[in-house]
Amino acid sequence: MIGDDINQQWAFQAQERFRADEQSLIADTSLEPIFVKNELPWKNTKINHLVVSNNVFILHLNEKTIQRRCLDEPPKDGKSSSVFAEVQIPDAISKVFLDPFGRLLIVSTRDKRDVYILVSSSYSLKLTRKPIRFGNNLSFVLVSVSWCNRFLQQNDAVALLAGQDGSMYEALIRADGEVLSCNEVYPSFKTILEKNRDRVTGIYCDVKVAYEENSNIFVVITTQTALYYFEHQIDSSRKSDYFSSFFAFFRDASLSDLKYLEFPSGNADSEIQVFVKRKSSTNQKLQRQFAWITGAGLYYTDIDPLSVQNSFLQRHRIIDYYIDKRIKQRDEEKPPKSVALTEFHCLMMFPNENQIRGVCTINEKIVMIDGSMQSGKPVCYARDQMNDQLWACTEERVLRYTIQDERRDVWRVFMQKQDFQKALETCILKDDPDETKRRQRSINSKHADYSFNEKKYTLSASIYAESDTSFEDVTLKFFTLRDKEPLREYLQAVLRYQESATDNTQITILTLWLTDLFLSELDELRQIDSTPSAMIKTSSNANNKSPFNDQVNEKFLDENSRKEKFDKTRRKFQSFLREPKIQSCLREHRSAMYDLLTSHGDLDDLILFAEHVQDYERVILLYLEREDYEKALKTLDPLNDYKLLYKYSPTLIEKLSEQLILIWKKKYNEHFEAKELLPAMIAYSRAHPQGKAVLDFLKFCLARGCIDKSIHNYLLSEYVKFDQSQIMPYLMNQKEDPLLITYDPRYALRLCIDHDLKKESVFLYRFLNMHEEAVDTALLVDVKLAKDCVLTAPINDERTKKLWLKIAGSVVTQGRDLNEVMEILEEKGSNQLKIEDILPLFPDFETIDQFKKPIIKSLENYNDRLTELRTEMNDASKSIDDIRDDLAKYRTRCVATIDSYAACSLCEQALMLQSTFYIFACGHYFHGDCLFSYVRRLMKRNDENTLDESNRLSASANSGQVNEQNKQKLDQSSKKNAVQKDIETVNRLQSIIASGIPPPSRDMESVQQELDDLVASQCVLCGETAVDYLDQPLDVNL
Repeated sequence: MIGDDINQQWAFQAQERFRADEQSLIADTSLEPIFVKNELPWKNTKINHLVVSNNVFILHLNEKTIQRRCLDEPPKDGKSSSVFAEVQIPDAISKVFLDPFGRLLIVSTRDKRDVYILVSSSYSLKLTRKPIRFGNNLSFVLVSVSWCNRFLQQNDAVALLAGQDGSMYEALIRADGEVLSCNEVYPSFKTILEKNRDRVTGIYCDVKVAYEENSNIFVVITTQTALYYFEHQIDSSRKSDYFSSFFAFFRDASLSDLKYLEFPSGNADSEIQVFVKRKSSTNQKLQRQFAWITGAGLYYTDIDPLSVQNSFLQRHRIIDYYIDKRIKQRDEEKPPKSVALTEFHCLMMFPNENQIRGVCTINEKIVMIDGSMQSGKPVCYARDQMNDQLWACTEERVLRYTIQDERRDVWRVFMQKQDFQKALETCILKDDPDETKRRQRSINSKHADYSFNEKKYTLSASIYAESDTSFEDVTLKFFTLRDKEPLREYLQAVLRYQESATDNTQITILTLWLTDLFLSELDELRQIDSTPSAMIKTSSNANNKSPFNDQVNEKFLDENSRKEKFDKTRRKFQSFLREPKIQSCLREHRSAMYDLLTSHGDLDDLILFAEHVQDYERVILLYLEREDYEKALKTLDPLNDYKLLYKYSPTLIEKLSEQLILIWKKKYNEHFEAKELLPAMIAYSRAHPQGKAVLDFLKFCLARGCIDKSIHNYLLSEYVKFDQSQIMPYLMNQKEDPLLITYDPRYALRLCIDHDLKKESVFLYRFLNMHEEAVDTALLVDVKLAKDCVLTAPINDERTKKLWLKIAGSVVTQGRDLNEVMEILEEKGSNQLKIEDILPLFPDFETIDQFKKPIIKSLENYNDRLTELRTEMNDASKSIDDIRDDLAKYRTRCVATIDSYAACSLCEQALMLQSTFYIFACGHYFHGDCLFSYVRRLMKRNDENTLDESNRLSASANSGQVNEQNKQKLDQSSKKNAVQKDIETVNRLQSIIASGIPPPSRDMESVQQELDDLVASQCVLCGETAVDYLDQPLDVNL
């Protein structure tokens, strides 16, 4: 703590920092400074005052010097003297006022009390030579100026000039410094001040809400002892003279008619400071703070744009200048000379102590004491409203203040003041989201505790979910309450902040718990419904101040309120089930949900849950258990699940057949399998034996092109029961190909047989190629039908003959006219049936006279048939001879392809060197000359060998020693002798061919063919001739 010797604290040459959220004034060296000052490298003589706007600096130096500097203007030609401009004022300067855009400067003098206008432009500052004239008021002393440029959007500047005596002037100043007009707007105010012996110290004018709404404005005038507030409208469309009409509203008002606050006078230098927060993209309303130095303390208020008057007159605060009350009692310290406002702090400048103090404007706690003003005594603060920059000056230097993490402790201060909304707004750190979340959870924890203690349980439940209070502690708090709605709200809020990807277990637990809570409350409300009026009593012990028992002591629930609460709770339950985050949980754990709902006996909510998770099969089952068939069908109708339709149609068709069949027709498409509905159709037939609704649906399927055999079979069964006349047209319309028909013909045949439908049976027998059965059945109906059966049967002589005999036998047996039997013989397709086949059918005593003509015709047919057979045999013999001749002609014909480099197998020369050559299938090729020469030599050798062998065999034969082997050799020799005979023939034929003259009665082609037969009938190297001579010695000369 700071002790009695407070001056020791002022001797500190370093900045002391304090926590704004702590009551004790103990410096914390670990804290980073919020306000960091840096000196600009400008060297000046003694600085008396500083004003800054739009980066333009106006310095009051010495007594008469005004210096202009601008941060946006770099030095020219590297000369530091080119960065500022100076102007000498004719008289000693009293006050300096700069417009928000840094273009016009108003200077008042001390001795002559003149007012000058200077024009500020790039690198220059120009003084208008003539001061402003204020009419006949020669004693006007300018003490404050309020610029209206920012909300009166025009090129010329509009300013309200306040004189010390209460005179108010509106000046319209052109950009070049020329005063277009200067009119007094509120003369009567001077009279009011004269009566109170008071004088003006400052003036502030601004719009109430936003610059865009520039017709509603207010004016604040401060004096030594009071603050006056004026509020009215102006005509913003005018070019000048805005405030004459504004103050005209108060012209005749006395002091008692005005809105003002009185303050005790003191030795303070009155000064007005305003902080304007930058607009956000979401909030266009002006957020401003107003401060005024008074003798009683610093007047401070947050200007509410919706209630400006109350902000000044009722919701203001007085911030004490003194860090220790004892100093005030001893009057050892003067008020600050200048103050500066930031968003949450106020800086106070104490030149006598060479000290600057920072105060948190939220709780009026000192956060900084800076005694390190080494560049001279502090002079004043200056705020650049256009660039939101704070400046200060000492007697020697200009200082820039940089604000770092101003909200560091502010959020805690708001939390202590239980302003939790502002605490959340001020705890945000853009570059540290984790720390921001930690702060927000801490604030929410305090906020939830506060709300819980105030018995705002539902509000606290939603806030606890975002706090750092443990889940167990919160649930125990709410669990002790009789009303479980806050607990539900808390669990639902916690559930909303769970991550579906990582917190599946927590989501499942919370979901089941919430479901049980909802169901328990609904059960309780149902139980209350058991009596006409129910009364719920709670403990009313006056000594027990616990919030759990301090609820409503006695509550009467009439029928209407109970029903309303029941409906409200059920709607909340339904809304809870629709939350997207729990959908996967509900689907995965639907069995647990079903068990929970079943345990409470809540069939309605069970159906509701089943519908929600789209378990429509269970919904239908539940409705069927309640025998609510219409709702079951209504549930089934919009579904595209055909399996459910197939499954439950047998049950529903017994009760709602027409409605169900309409649904069948509506859902019929290419994916619809009508055969799956056969159990339902059978159930319908049992429940409604005379009902034709299924037959109607089957016809509908037939019209839609259904080709399922089971459906067509059932259609036939329905036709048999209700409309047999439709069977034959149905059968006739089917395809003739058995593979393409859409019904089972055997099943259809069985139906027709069972119901004695003979014509239909005949049709099906014929279709199944059961022609004998068809004829037998047709004969029971009509002989003509039997004939048609035979005529349409496939041609098979034996079977056709047999069928015709059946018909004839039936005619004979029935004793019909003989002519009818004769007609059978004359039928177009009864050619196989002869008179001799029919005669045995007649009785022995039948006369033959009537059969003469058929018998004669039959004999003639036999004779014609024999003639045809003889002719066919002759034609066959002739064809055989022709085939034999063709085979002989083409026996030796050969078509082959040889290569151009093929060689003769005997001389090994190119085969193509001679025009005549022979080729064999074995692959041997011969020149004609080479082949003839080889054959002659071979025949000559054979001739010699044959002669010796003949002589030897003859001798053996004569001696009687001829065995079987010798007989074979003798036969071979005889054969070789035959070859020898051909030698002469070969020579003769070759000479004929060489001469080119054929013998008489022959042509050259036959000669050549004979020669080829003798020489080239087989290959001489691998044919039979070569095999015959394998036992002969090899003759190299061959």
